[in-house]
Amino acid sequence: MKRIPAMMLALLLCASGSPALAAEWSFPVSVTELTSDHALLVNRDHLLDESYKPEDLVVATVKRTSSSKIELRPEVNQALETMFEDALAVKEYTYRVKNSKGEWVEKEFKSEAGLRLVLKSGFRSYGTQKTTYNNYLARNNGVDDGISSPPGASEHQSGLACDVLSVDYNANNQYMNASFYQTPEAQWMEENCIYYGFVIRYPEDKEDLTRVPYEPWHLRYVGREIAGYLNVNGKCLEEFYEDYQAALAAFIADGGDIEAQKLVEAARKSNGIESTVLDVYGEDGDAEISLTF
Repeated sequence: MKRIPAMMLALLLCASGSPALAAEWSFPVSVTELTSDHALLVNRDHLLDESYKPEDLVVATVKRTSSSKIELRPEVNQALETMFEDALAVKEYTYRVKNSKGEWVEKEFKSEAGLRLVLKSGFRSYGTQKTTYNNYLARNNGVDDGISSPPGASEHQSGLACDVLSVDYNANNQYMNASFYQTPEAQWMEENCIYYGFVIRYPEDKEDLTRVPYEPWHLRYVGREIAGYLNVNGKCLEEFYEDYQAALAAFIADGGDIEAQKLVEAARKSNGIESTVLDVYGEDGDAEISLTF
């Protein structure tokens, strides 16, 4: 692994036949990822159209809570397959639970069966979400408390979101709530999901920004670049959206060309150069990028 200054990278890319750029892209996530669906922000202020439905949905191949078909984007299904398999290989894991006094104490998970994950839900159409939302309001005396998203505001419609539980939790609990966090599977996912391109979309300390109560089971696929940025900087997607929109605007204002930058990034990838967001910060406070050959 080798870290390269931006100017040296530009010279390397130009020498390999990549186009020269008028402005330097310094944000630690590629323009390619930022202009892909992986950076899609879906919430009450950024609604998906009623007709929105990904064209490449596939049937999930991981263990499910029922025999009902669950659809996901292909990259989400592939990442889940790897994550579920890796979880099964975890035979011991230290996690936290609350004791009778409400204090957090450590507990040891040990099982030759490993951590057993199960998929609860994936893609949900606009129409299905509308029914789900209206039914929830009917049960909740018409109060919208953020637990169920209105149609168009649900990430599930993107095909990039999924609800993942543990086999035991699903078997013993009728409803999902924050108690799921006190399982080894939930804490292992929180710690490791970024390596598969996922983030916990609705973290406990960001409820004022997401306007959704804490959901330790709700994973959103953003790809490893974006997941790394969010993890290193401790941000949610709402904050990330503000960050990258400002970076794109500044890049264009400096004469940058989005399509030309994407060509450079494609050339870099074809030349075997990949970037990863590091847990290391530069003088400007931004995370460093490592380039791997």
